[in-house]
Amino acid sequence: MVKNETSCIRVSDTGICPKCKSKEIIKNGFTKNKKQQFVCNSCKSRFIDFYSYKAYNTWINKRIIQFTKEGLGIRSTARILKISTTTLLKRIIAIAKKIPNHIIYKHKIYEVDEMRTFIKNKEKPIWIVYALERKTRQVVNFTIGKRTKRTLQYVTNTLLLSNPKRIFTDKLIHYKSL
Repeated sequence: MVKNETSCIRVSDTGICPKCKSKEIIKNGFTKNKKQQFVCNSCKSRFIDFYSYKAYNTWINKRIIQFTKEGLGIRSTARILKISTTTLLKRIIAIAKKIPNHIIYKHKIYEVDEMRTFIKNKEKPIWIVYALERKTRQVVNFTIGKRTKRTLQYVTNTLLLSNPKRIFTDKLIHYKSL
């Protein structure tokens, strides 16, 4: 059986397709980096002999979550995991989108705020808008996007459906119209 740790298994050693586990693989040229390529006759997928790109490792997402919980910064996390900051930020967004929303209870007090970050270009910021249940400090909803009414509305509309006692925000002008 082939392990999912791509950094330590060579396809040429096992002779098994990593996707469908078939033994019907044939050589299919080389990459620019002179790595052997293969194609599977069963599932027609293409793959290379040995992935050296660290972001393909299966444990990366677990480490990203662990380091984020510990409060490690973006550049520090990228340096430790030996991946680029751009890859790290894309992974964080992908991980965040898979987080299920908490149950929003009725008649609670909530706080809504936003955080600014960027990917690649500081001139194009991304905003993370989130809502906290004030007493427990649990995140009950969040979204990622531009700093617009539409992004804010995604979070505030779910709170309004819960018939809250009160919603606290900062003095951003967009909240007044919502």
